[in-house]
Amino acid sequence: MINKNFVYDKVLPLVKEKSRHIDELLILSLFKNQDEEIINELKKYQNEDGGFGHCLEPDVRMPDSSVLATTRAVIVLHEVKEKRVKIKMIEDIVHYFESQYDNDRKGFYMVSKEENNYPRAVWWNYEDIDKNFPFGNPDPEVIGFLYKYRKFLKKLNISTLVNSVVSFVLSEEFLESGFHSLISTLYFYKRVDDDIKNLIHDRLHALASKEIKAGMGHWNEYSLEPYKVYSVEPHFVNTHLEALALNLNLKLEQVKNLSIKPNWEWAQFEDVFEQVKHEWVGHLYFDILKAFRRQHII
Repeated sequence: MINKNFVYDKVLPLVKEKSRHIDELLILSLFKNQDEEIINELKKYQNEDGGFGHCLEPDVRMPDSSVLATTRAVIVLHEVKEKRVKIKMIEDIVHYFESQYDNDRKGFYMVSKEENNYPRAVWWNYEDIDKNFPFGNPDPEVIGFLYKYRKFLKKLNISTLVNSVVSFVLSEEFLESGFHSLISTLYFYKRVDDDIKNLIHDRLHALASKEIKAGMGHWNEYSLEPYKVYSVEPHFVNTHLEALALNLNLKLEQVKNLSIKPNWEWAQFEDVFEQVKHEWVGHLYFDILKAFRRQHII
């Protein structure tokens, strides 16, 4: 185990020196209320259109808003406990997502073509977006957010959107869609009502089991680690508790050694990625420490 003092004395100074203030605040929020501070910091990443950019998603460097960066803002907002301090930002995000819906695609593009004007990971090259990011990522998590805050919708038909996610999850394509689609759909599941959850629960469990098994032995590579499922919806690892324990033990040793870092490469713009790696560090520590708190490891 590690204690709060270790986080304050070792992890937070590292994050403060090397990484981003938003992630420092998120780590602090595990121990004390940081709602106002998180909102004020998050505003620095928001654009006039209500969306988010400015490298909130570190692998995307454009200042313009993107669905990708805005989904990350939604995840940050989940850590803000008081609804009153975040509701205006939530409403802005709903309207931004509505503006980004593509009728021909019947969904959302992760980034715009302007992304090609900035350094980026190779999978964010705009010409490959359709191939790299089909419906399963990011559409389910965006639609789940819109369902949760549907009272702010002005244009989109939420029933049609929800049905599109349910149809996707029930299709054969879903079981071959990979762990990014799994995580996106877990966020959808987290945000919808029980009657919708009941329709897709077993399929989600099947894909979660498949991807957790596929990731075994590859946790030092870019793969699905059990703690990432556990952090979104814990009960989907109930049949893989041994794997979760092993994974958390590995992460515990890495945290103790202060050796947490990205386990992927951009495959282009390598000089920029060397700096971006530092921006990821705080985010990775927060995700891991959040799982530790839930497991009472801190």
